[in-house]
Amino acid sequence: MAPTSAVSRLSTGHSINRYEVKYFVPTKILPTLVEEMGPYTRPDPNADPVSGYPIFSVYWDTPKLSFYWEKVEGVKNRRKVRFRRYVDNDTVFIEVKERIDRTLHKRRVKWPLRRVMQVFGTGRGVDWEGLGDDPVAVEVALMVDRWALQPTMGISYRRRPLLGVFNRELRVTFDTRLMYRPAPVDVGNPFTSGAYILDPRLSVMEVKYDDRVPKWLMKLVCCHGLKIVRMSKYCSAVDRHRFGGQNQ
Repeated sequence: MAPTSAVSRLSTGHSINRYEVKYFVPTKILPTLVEEMGPYTRPDPNADPVSGYPIFSVYWDTPKLSFYWEKVEGVKNRRKVRFRRYVDNDTVFIEVKERIDRTLHKRRVKWPLRRVMQVFGTGRGVDWEGLGDDPVAVEVALMVDRWALQPTMGISYRRRPLLGVFNRELRVTFDTRLMYRPAPVDVGNPFTSGAYILDPRLSVMEVKYDDRVPKWLMKLVCCHGLKIVRMSKYCSAVDRHRFGGQNQ
């Protein structure tokens, strides 16, 4: 049975609901794009204004790669589980990313790395005694237990984030040097070298918004001839590693 159809929804905890579109962008024009967005955006105060910050995520999947196949087969309502770490610190976001048609719903909780490794990283299943009662962590633990989820793919890249000045819900990010490493992998051991998901001459621009993309941004996208892409970093990595890039 596909994972999205079984476990009933728990309360959301920290939840983010919004739309998301992605574009492939030539890496060499990123400084130009950032400059052109200058009047409408500001750097995320949590990031270096030029280099951004490194991100390392470990995606979990079933032994039969159910989450991967749901994306490939175009299932409109689907979920995936990831453990995300901003490499400069020892905290981890435990996340459930759920797509319902075109809307992205993300539920997450932040834990210390040590606790994540104790509860989810022992290799002996979930440590239920250390789990606690946070609804997101419980949801992930139930999914891990029911479908035998396991760390499947590590994804590493640098992200340069911009925030909307006039539209506070707007977020534009530029992801560069997208690399992957298959299991065995865990969130406690980030890597700095691996196989490329995407030719490094290309980067990914993600636009996240609540209502509609601002007109100024659409004009900029049209001016540079950027096209929307249906791209999942996790699924692209699995596809390259397991299937030679046939399904993306």
